[in-house]
Amino acid sequence: MAKAKKITAALTAALLCTASLTACSDTSYVMTAGDSKINAGIYIYNELTEMSYQMTMMYYQKGIKKDYFDQKVDGKAFDEYLSDYALTATKEYAAVVDKFNELGLTLSDEDIKSINDSISSTWDSQGEFYESEGISKESVKLALKGSKMRDELFDHYYAEGGEEAVSDDKMVKYLDDNYLRYKSISFAKTKASTDSSSSATDSSTDSADAANEEAKAKRDEFLEKAQGVSFDDFDSIIDEYNDYVASKKASDSSSAADSDSSAADSSTTSDDTSSVAESDTSSTASDDTSSVSDSTAESSSAADSDSSTDSSSSEPDLYANEKMANYGEMDDSQKDTTNGKILKEVSGMSTDVATAYEDDNAYYILIKGDVKDRDTEYAKDNHEDLLKEMKSDEFQKKLTSWVEKLDIKVNNKAIKRYTPKVVYDKQTEYYSKNNNS
Repeated sequence: MAKAKKITAALTAALLCTASLTACSDTSYVMTAGDSKINAGIYIYNELTEMSYQMTMMYYQKGIKKDYFDQKVDGKAFDEYLSDYALTATKEYAAVVDKFNELGLTLSDEDIKSINDSISSTWDSQGEFYESEGISKESVKLALKGSKMRDELFDHYYAEGGEEAVSDDKMVKYLDDNYLRYKSISFAKTKASTDSSSSATDSSTDSADAANEEAKAKRDEFLEKAQGVSFDDFDSIIDEYNDYVASKKASDSSSAADSDSSAADSSTTSDDTSSVAESDTSSTASDDTSSVSDSTAESSSAADSDSSTDSSSSEPDLYANEKMANYGEMDDSQKDTTNGKILKEVSGMSTDVATAYEDDNAYYILIKGDVKDRDTEYAKDNHEDLLKEMKSDEFQKKLTSWVEKLDIKVNNKAIKRYTPKVVYDKQTEYYSKNNNS
């Protein structure tokens, strides 16, 4: 009898051990939050989405097209950064869902339809890829719902009628305390072209110096015209500048056409002469045109930056030529960028005084306006964006506290299985296979 009991106990222990090992080796979920299991697909989705974003930034900012895992992001090795990001994002997802349900909030029928439509579109084009990564359709749907819940929670606290709603007066004060208002004109600098050894030639350096002297002289000419001109009336200087750019473009195009015509005529006499003339004139025309095109960039971006009037409206946009920028909340790294340095210059300027400025890229004319002349209207027209600027950090602190209060247990087996390198290799394998098929 005693022996039978020992055998039974041993079998029970073995079964418990087996069950325990099975549970621990289950990587279909990445963590538990209270009684809920969070799909591993949500974690992989967060990892993959951030990976794609960071790789895109590496390409556009540094020209990096490979060896991503040799790079660092925020001082961390790329794979470590992605793992940390995905884990944090997934914990926040769990906390958002928990708080959303705790407050008795619901997504509208319109929100659900939008999410379902997005899922259908995504799955038609990328469903096979997501499944190859171990991400189910349901996991993507949950991730998108979590993102919408997060937006709704933000509005629950800070939007009109919210628990901690931001008044119009506070928003206007935020603008006055942090924002700069300015207009600008820029004349692009020409860089010396390089030879095959990446060294600037003497002739190209002389040519670039001459072009830059001309650009600086033209900037100074417009600066002289802008003396005594108010911020509002500076639009007339910008209009004159735009006319100058258009005229120069037309002149350069005409010169290029005449040169092409001359080259074509000379070709009847000598093919060799035609080749040389065509090469020289097209190069000169190209350099001149690109220089003029670059010089309009600052003006056109200003026109696009914060237009308050619908472009289809018959009424002119009074603010088409100006920018509003949040300089007060820039960190040191942002202030060290080209745009940050321009804003630093503007911040120290007096209003209604056109001022010369120069950096490695261009010669500028800057003029500062008074934010208070536009703050109430701007706050009304850009309410949602300003609300996020004002309260995103505060909301993040709330979210972090919700995560800390939630009983989260991480499934480390899943974390070790779905590493960034594994996700990346699967992506590479998928696209390699399908591009070659």
